Amino acid sequence: MDLAPAASSREERVRLRRTALIEFEIGRAPEAPNRTIALACRTSGATVAAVRDELERDTTPADPDLDAHSVA
Repeated sequence: MDLAPAASSREERVRLRRTALIEFEIGRAPEAPNRTIALACRTSGATVAAVRDELERDTTPADPDLDAHSVA
């Protein structure tokens, strides 16, 4: 929450807090189903799935450009 911009609205701070809580729970128990984490965070399974997808997208390395390394 300290990283939230000073001009953040209440709704933006709530969204940041919820996302941080979900990220914490996923990190604590990555094998837990979305629904289990959703119950712990008092949110929907779809919200947990969206946060999980975002985390996976952020940690997945970009595909290397194979054409740049091919031998002609």
